[in-house]
Amino acid sequence: MKHTTQRDWRASRPTRKSSVSIDHTTALGGLTLLLLSYIVYHFIYPLASKGLLW
Repeated sequence: MKHTTQRDWRASRPTRKSSVSIDHTTALGGLTLLLLSYIVYHFIYPLASKGLLW
């Protein structure tokens, strides 16, 4: 019986990555920051400028 080693086919494939690649974590973080800045600008900042927040 001939002993052979198993090949990892995923490692032998060339991986194609574009220079502009946005993963899910980056997209979700960007959307979260966008939502938080929207909330602060439209709801919290007017209350603070009128003196109603404290």
